Amino acid sequence: MQIAFCLEMLYTELPFVQRLATAKSDGIEWFEFWDWRNKDLNVLLHEMNLLNMKVSNLSGNRQFGMIDPGERALFLEELHETWAIAKRIGCPTLMLLVQKLEADGRAVSPLTFLSRNEKIEQIIACGFEAGELAEKLDLHIVIEPLNDVLDHPGYFLNSSRLAFHIIGEINHPRVKLLYDVYHMAMMGEDVYHDIENNLDLIGYFHFADKPGRNEPGTGEIDYKNIFLLLNRLKYDGFIGGEFYPSTGDSHNAVRETLKLFAHLT
Repeated sequence: MQIAFCLEMLYTELPFVQRLATAKSDGIEWFEFWDWRNKDLNVLLHEMNLLNMKVSNLSGNRQFGMIDPGERALFLEELHETWAIAKRIGCPTLMLLVQKLEADGRAVSPLTFLSRNEKIEQIIACGFEAGELAEKLDLHIVIEPLNDVLDHPGYFLNSSRLAFHIIGEINHPRVKLLYDVYHMAMMGEDVYHDIENNLDLIGYFHFADKPGRNEPGTGEIDYKNIFLLLNRLKYDGFIGGEFYPSTGDSHNAVRETLKLFAHLT
């Protein structure tokens, strides 16, 4: 099991590329980020090589979703374009959202004339095509459900039950679930039960505490037992810290999280 941190949410007082050196000094080896289009990739890659840091995950689609059948070709084109970036920087995994998100986190509304079942069918079909593309391009895809009660109003894929159903129906070895403990806890899910009973469908984890979306240990989610569970189940993938530092101090939040992770793994 390997830990990574989302640098979109940490050290935000610094320009993105400058965050790498600070993150490295705090003990971060692997990081993830969202959109590649607002990054200077030449400078980013140079800094990664200089610091011996690696990217574990980045957003595969920021412009097109997986629900509108009219966008499917554009979605796959975007995925292919992002793959070229992922290959360039050595990133093995792309995370997908079923809808585009606005700047404030709201989901762009999917087509209203599609029924719930039709939307699900579109996600499954789109996910399978993404898996076939991933097979050709030698990468891995993880699809992420989000909470719609606070952070992402209007997001369709908002429950673990639906998400596991979709991954099971896609049934492709290159396509798994990105299970975000914070988002599913916000939806009232039994995250411990979800993980214990569906680990074979999960390809990546995100974590943050609830409420506040801060580092583990600042809220009500029992991360001690969750990390111990992942150890017991012999999970050998990534867990990504996608959180805001509770006091605004990224250094302390990262160091305390690394201590907790090291102690329990």
